[in-house]
Amino acid sequence: MSELDNASAPIAGAGADARTITADDLFRINLVGDPRTSPDGMQIAYVVTLLDRDADDYRSAIWLVHPLDGEPRQLTSGVARDNSPCWSPDGALIAFSSNRPGNPPEKSASDDETAANAKKKSNDDKPLNQIWIISVGGGEARQVTRQEHGASAPTWSPDGRTISFLAATDPPEDEHTKPIADERIIERMQYRHDGSGFVERAQQLWTVPVEGGAARQLTKGDMDITQPAWAPDGRHIVFVSNRCADRDTNHFSALHRIPAAGGEVQLLTEENVGFNSPVFSPDGTRLAFVGITDPDPGGGKNNHLWTMPASGGESTDHTAGWDRSIGDEGMSDLFTGADQRPVWTADGTSIIVLSSDHGATHAHWVPLETGNVSAVTAGPRRIAGIALAGEDNLVTLAGTPSEPFELFTVDLVTGQELQRTNHNRALLDEVELSGAEELRYLSPDGAYELQGWLLHPPGYRPGAGVKYPLILEVHGGPHAMYGYAMFHEMQLLAAKGYVVLFTNPRGSSGYGESFTTSTRGHWGESDMPDIIAGLDAVLDRDEIDPNRIGVTGGSYGGFMTNWIIGHTDRFRAAVTQRCVSNFHSFYGTSDIGFTFGEFEFGGTPWADAEKLLAFSPISYVEQMHTPLLIIHNEQDLRCPIEQAEQLFISLKRLGREVAFVRIPNEDHNLSRTGKPSRRLARLHHLIGWFDAHL
Repeated sequence: MSELDNASAPIAGAGADARTITADDLFRINLVGDPRTSPDGMQIAYVVTLLDRDADDYRSAIWLVHPLDGEPRQLTSGVARDNSPCWSPDGALIAFSSNRPGNPPEKSASDDETAANAKKKSNDDKPLNQIWIISVGGGEARQVTRQEHGASAPTWSPDGRTISFLAATDPPEDEHTKPIADERIIERMQYRHDGSGFVERAQQLWTVPVEGGAARQLTKGDMDITQPAWAPDGRHIVFVSNRCADRDTNHFSALHRIPAAGGEVQLLTEENVGFNSPVFSPDGTRLAFVGITDPDPGGGKNNHLWTMPASGGESTDHTAGWDRSIGDEGMSDLFTGADQRPVWTADGTSIIVLSSDHGATHAHWVPLETGNVSAVTAGPRRIAGIALAGEDNLVTLAGTPSEPFELFTVDLVTGQELQRTNHNRALLDEVELSGAEELRYLSPDGAYELQGWLLHPPGYRPGAGVKYPLILEVHGGPHAMYGYAMFHEMQLLAAKGYVVLFTNPRGSSGYGESFTTSTRGHWGESDMPDIIAGLDAVLDRDEIDPNRIGVTGGSYGGFMTNWIIGHTDRFRAAVTQRCVSNFHSFYGTSDIGFTFGEFEFGGTPWADAEKLLAFSPISYVEQMHTPLLIIHNEQDLRCPIEQAEQLFISLKRLGREVAFVRIPNEDHNLSRTGKPSRRLARLHHLIGWFDAHL
């Protein structure tokens, strides 16, 4: 039994002369992100990122726009990646991180040989980010850091004289762990991380004088520092870090502070918590932050909004009675990032936060006195970033299934909304995109009403008598959420003539904590039936050919693709991407295997081998008959390529139809941040497999 909600337009985009979107249109999409408002609320700085075909890389620039009127203005230019804009207290300057050419890093190595090794390990032939400053009026940017391993996350001191930043720092030499040649000596469990490789140095907190001078390191140790925030009086900097002795085997993150002039680190919260995103109140007396008191490596529990005295003390949970998580749980292959910390109102009585619910993410108002959460924005879309402009205007970064992210301003008094950027108008006028049609259906056990969406091929008209093949997309996570945001991949599949179905089964975010955590220890048991129920809810529709259906997904979606074809033969083709096939080996080869695996399945290879193998798709390989394409990235440390290798060899040995695409020099996030040419190659192989089999 299903109910179709047609509130979203079936087709969005240009008129009769429009063309369909192509893979190459990735190079035309402007990726808008990271809005930051000036201290007086009269300007918004934001980042626009483009895929550069000639350089086979990304380039980004900082733009400015007034929150209420006027046209956007590009502030920085060139072929570099300019990111993380941060306003000076007087609003005259913007600090940002960039990999643009500049003065070379200052080396701390003591001799030429050590310096060469340091350069090899830190640069990897990639330009380093450093901190730069530019006048809001334009002109040449000025470099302010020359860190050996780069610098990021600039933040101004309240007096405008100093900038704090984060920089990776070499640990002190230890004769016991000093390599003899080029070997690595490993002593920690968390010695690799997807996207960065071997963890050889920790990110520390530094400051540098704006007018010039040597940078100063404030924190030390082998633990990372993140999310620094200056106290309004300029005397302290608060940051997030896991400084527990057993940090390799837990998922803690606590709030700390350190004197801005240097000194001892003070723990502000309990140590065994999962807190992040600290923001000072306007008067500097309180800290707002997000998190939970009992964190776990698997995720899925609701993050709450908290406040506490700025100098430490008892924390207050302001959303304890609200069964949604604070933060944006949405997904897209066109999102480049945004600051999602809580936003204080000007009078300090309320806080605005993001939260996801039933496929949408919106800004929500939380009065500190009552904790009665109410929505500030609404509609079928995803708000992925917020910032306050003055007292009464909220800047949002918003997108829909057929519109990439752009900036909007919402009047907090009247609710009136203005679109302030339109960087993708030319492309949207040229191509016809598919609107998302919402689907509601019951889970097989009747426990939940579930949610999914359909994208139809452009040109689809109900009752036209045309039947289309269908591709089922399964999201990663599993604790994440499909919904009202644009996926270039899905729009491309629709443009190629496929109906695309994507759903949020049990384990997904945005439907309450019990829904999200219900799959722990039960992967494949309730989530697969939920997914198949969504498929069954649409297969009797006139426009869908039930004999031509395919399935694909990445990460957890790759696991589920493998699991599905090991338990049913109803799909004519499958593509598994960056998948998991064997939780027994995943435990020791994934960068999160020993924490995530223990929590999600409650077992270890030596004590619970049968349990881990029972949840492993490789155990059902003899039942796999669906033609399968395996796409896996060779530098993926989250779901290591050995997971794909096991599956490929097993299926090949059994004589099944299987092909294996190995993509070099890419990590787990190829589909979102990989080299542009390899992103296109992945899409080519994905579509080619389905075209050949459906």
